[in-house]
Amino acid sequence: MSAFPSSRYNARTKAVIAVDIVGSSQVSDDLLDPMKSEMESCLAEALAAVGLSWGQAEHVRETGDGVMLAFPDHHAGQVVEVVFHLDHLLRSRNRNRRAPMRARVAAHLGPMAEQNRYHRTYITLTRVLTAAVFDEVVRHWCRTDPAGERFGAGLVMSEAIWRSVVEPFSVALVPPARCTRIEVVSADFSGSAWMHLPGLDVEDALARARGTVASAIVKPLLRTGGTASNGTGLRAGGDGPGHDG
Repeated sequence: MSAFPSSRYNARTKAVIAVDIVGSSQVSDDLLDPMKSEMESCLAEALAAVGLSWGQAEHVRETGDGVMLAFPDHHAGQVVEVVFHLDHLLRSRNRNRRAPMRARVAAHLGPMAEQNRYHRTYITLTRVLTAAVFDEVVRHWCRTDPAGERFGAGLVMSEAIWRSVVEPFSVALVPPARCTRIEVVSADFSGSAWMHLPGLDVEDALARARGTVASAIVKPLLRTGGTASNGTGLRAGGDGPGHDG
């Protein structure tokens, strides 16, 4: 039996970030490329503001209307703080544009092998980014602020980066007291995450988003006398995430 050197399986912990454009599917085809280019420019500026650069990023992955980037784990605090600057840049941009642009941002901490192209860490990052509760909060603010002058970007963080970095070290631009815990549940993933909306009350937004979903689905249920899930990951009573994928 052949022996394999352990170095072949070595992996290093990376701080990873995913950014995508909210509502890009509603944009006309001729604006998709310009919008993505503009978002990449804003992201590059936000990275620079925290002392990082696109050129430093590893395992760069295009994701349609977004991107995933990895950095050494000692940059985890900076990765989390990117959302603060991206939110500011997008809100400033939106004041002078007819069509607002907003971003969803996710951050995670996990192992990545240099030679691999497919990473569990990026799978987890994607599940956190697409969490139904986070998506509903983002949609709530898009409805509340149609011009995009108060809400530019929202952040959702995995339990790994929250427990290892944000909570114990009190990341300055993403204060733990301004974050709230949610549950992420999909067909192949279940875990906790934390949301943060720069300059906004995330717990109030979560309560309002849950209230909106509850009011939309409770009345039909009362008429039929049944129970059902609304497909958003929020239960009818508005008391937490459901189990829809």
